[in-house]
Amino acid sequence: MSTLNVFRYGALVAGVFYGFTHDITLKCEHEKKKEEAEYQKKVKLIAEAKEEWKKLNPPKASSGFNLEDPNLDFGKAIEDAVEHL
Repeated sequence: MSTLNVFRYGALVAGVFYGFTHDITLKCEHEKKKEEAEYQKKVKLIAEAKEEWKKLNPPKASSGFNLEDPNLDFGKAIEDAVEHL
């Protein structure tokens, strides 16, 4: 009868230990999912803010001349650049 009790209590201890470790694992997974959701929310907000900033602050127009053009008048290009400042 004592051998049966050893197996019985051993199974009980093993079950409690398994339940405890499984509970910890589930809690960790839940925390990771929660953190990932918060991170994705922040990423989405940052992307939205960047888009809104682009709408409110459009890029400045380029000076309209190509520096690679062999017929470029550098004096005129410099004057135009100074005027745009």
